[in-house]
Parts: sequence; structure tokens; C-alpha cells
Amino acid sequence: MASSVAVGTTEPTLFTRQQLEKINQDVKDGVPGARKYIIVDNKLYDVTDFVDDHPGGADVLLTHVGKDASDVFHAMHPVSAYELLANCYAGDLESAPVAKENMSSSAAFAQEMRELRDKLTDEGYFKASNLFYVYKVLSTLVLCGVSLGLIYKWGHSTLGVVVSAVILGVFWQQCGWLAHDFGHHQCFETRQLNDILVVFLGNFCQGFSLSWWKNKHNTHHASTNVSGHDPDIDTAPVLLWDEYASANYYGSLSDEPGMISRFLAESVLPYQTRYYFFVLGFARISWAIQSLLHSFQEGAINKSAKLNFYERACLIAHWALFTYCTIAWIDNITNMILFFVISQATTGYALAIVFALNHNGMPVISQEKAETMEFFEIQVVTGRDVVLGPLGDWFMGGLNYQIEHHVFPNMPRHNLKKVKPMVQSLCKKYGIHYHNTTFIKGTFEVLQALDIAQQLSLKLSKKAF
Repeated sequence: MASSVAVGTTEPTLFTRQQLEKINQDVKDGVPGARKYIIVDNKLYDVTDFVDDHPGGADVLLTHVGKDASDVFHAMHPVSAYELLANCYAGDLESAPVAKENMSSSAAFAQEMRELRDKLTDEGYFKASNLFYVYKVLSTLVLCGVSLGLIYKWGHSTLGVVVSAVILGVFWQQCGWLAHDFGHHQCFETRQLNDILVVFLGNFCQGFSLSWWKNKHNTHHASTNVSGHDPDIDTAPVLLWDEYASANYYGSLSDEPGMISRFLAESVLPYQTRYYFFVLGFARISWAIQSLLHSFQEGAINKSAKLNFYERACLIAHWALFTYCTIAWIDNITNMILFFVISQATTGYALAIVFALNHNGMPVISQEKAETMEFFEIQVVTGRDVVLGPLGDWFMGGLNYQIEHHVFPNMPRHNLKKVKPMVQSLCKKYGIHYHNTTFIKGTFEVLQALDIAQQLSLKLSKKAF
């Protein structure tokens, strides 16, 4: 069926819903030559040959093959992406109009969210404040200067080394939030300018690869808390967050698992709440290693040799500068080790605690269930907003407005607080659960989710062995 459809003709091809269903089934069945399509604004786009060249990564595009990707496309792409999309145009999809009175609450909510997005666009809420971001970048770099100044002058003092390491850890965390903002194209309309700042703040300052982050983070936004799609909840065998992850992990063990796999399954995962906070301290160094491996094994996300060179050069420069400052300015090996451990652990905790509050402990959705839900509903029900003051906003980089960030990912962080009441109002109108809590309560919710998963893990381990 797919091969009989003309692509690139002067007259638009009209696909029926039955045709699309047959094409999608061929893709699922692995039929040779089956084409991959996505739907955007009731038009079909053939992305079969574009998947590997997708600037946002192949994984995120594959999660929406055969589906209506309109909302996620509009939420995640700059204006320049529409030209790339047009190159894949295959034809129109027959409309399936639904009267507003017959819409589900999820569909009606999505429609009003689209209208709100258009309204906020017209009113300038998606325009970044240059003054705000100049201040954020400069004030963040000051943290680095203070940290390096301390070890340069007091590298012989254990107290000076400890204070410098903590400040450096906070600097890396704040670089992460800024790189996140630029990575979502919140600041400049031109993709290249945003990417330059991401490479500088992410690769050079922080040691995290732009390509590694985008490949992972874009998929997270497109399929938030969807089991089997969202990489942020796929943390086995270190942590299991939900019943799907527990069942999948224990189900994947062979009849005769290796010694390490069996040890983890029997003696580690069923007790994960006991080591959760300990593990967070290793998050920064783990992500840094993943970044290096991704950059030197996979290359740039957009296959650009130029970006690939800059990314690798900045990652090498990051570690070269860190090593030089550690060896040249700290006078004994004990303090060198202390500086490394404390700086890495500070960032690990400062990043991971925030990330956990964003979505962990919130509903995890099966892929089948996700197909029956609208994009905006998924973003709201899987997110957690955290009520904080100005200092908390700074520490969490605006990600305490997680729900607003997920429904409007390219909105500058300084406007998220302003639109929060509007989003809450629509959620209340359509009965969509909006979760608003405190830092402490949210952390306990995270621990409770880990506890539920570990209890299931204990039962599964007894059955398996």
C-alpha cells in the first residue's frame, strides 16, 4: 500500500485513514520497504530516509512514527524546522472532524492549550529577555572565577579546597540549567547561536556533551514517563522507578543469569531506598563519562563534522583545565582527591535531586495508554511543580515549574511563573490532575515510588530464584 502512494507529485496525495493504518501495521510487522510516516497538522510526512539525519536524534522521531506528532512538533522545534519538515511532505490525511461537544476532556484540554500557546506567542511570552540571560551567564561564570581563585590562593588549605570544590559543583549545576535553556532554543531564534552557548556552557564549562544530552532529553520530552520510551526512567539496574521497569528487568533475566545480575536482582534492587541518596553523588561523573563515550563513539547528533570537532575539543579542554588547576594549584594528593570527590558529588546531588523531583514518583504510562492520551495531558499528569521562593527558583533553574516547562518547552524560564495560573486554570476546567507540592513532600513521594518498586522487586526476585 505504501509503495503505491505517490510522493512529491504536483497535486497533493490524499491518504485515507485505512491506508495509514495499513502502512503503520507494515512498519510494526517489519515488512521490507514499509515507509515511516508522522502526522503534523493533518499532513503526512515520510521520514523513512530522514530518521538518521534528524537534528534532534533518531530515537525521538521513532517514538512518533505512525502517530499524530503535531503538538510535540510545535512544542519542540524552532521556525527553521518547518523547512526541513516540508522536504518530507508526502500528502494530506483525510480529516476526521470531531464536534467540540463530542471531544474527550483530554482532546478539549489540548485544543485550549493550543489556543493558549498561540495567545502567549502573540503576547510575547516566548521572547527571551536578553538582560536576564546576560545576567545569568555572567553571574554563573563568576562562581567559576571565585572557585578557581580560592584554590589558586588557598590550595594548600583543606578548608579552602573544600569551599572551592562546593562552589565549583554549584557552578557546574547552574551551567546545566543554562545549557538546558539554550538547548531548548529559549533564548535565540537562530538554532546555531543557541548551540554555541550549549557547547560552551555544556561541553567546555560542564563536561556534558550537547549531542548526548539532546538525544536523551528530546526523547524524554516527546514521551515523558512513557515506559520503554522515556530514557530518564530507564535507570536499571541501578534504580527501578515503577512496576513496568521492575517487571521488564526481572523478566529480562535469563534462566541462568550471571553472578552480577543475580546479585543485583536479589541483594541490591529490593533495597534501593537504602542506597538511593548515596548513588546520587555519582550522577555527575556518570553523566560525564556517558558524554565522552557518546561524543567519541556516536559523534554529533546532526552528523556535522564541524559540531563534532567543537564538541570533542571542548570536552577535552574541560578535563584538561580541571586536571591542570587541580595538580598545579593544590599542594598535596589528599586535597587533590578531596577536591575531585567533593566537586563531583556536589554537582551530582544538586542535579539529581532536582531531576528526581521533576517526574519520578509521578504516573508512568504504558505505550498503549499513551496512544489514547493527548500530548498536553501526558505532560501535565507526569510532571510535578515544586513551590519555592526566589532562592529555590535559582537552585532548581526554573525546573520547579516543570509542568509549564513541559507544555511550553521553548518558553524562557523567566516567564514560566507568569503562565502557571493559566495552565492550572485549564487543568481545573477539564479535570486534568495538576500536581503542586513542596520540596520535602516531593522528595518523600520519590522515596515512596522507590519503595513500591523495591517491594515488587523483592517478590519478583523470590519467584525468579
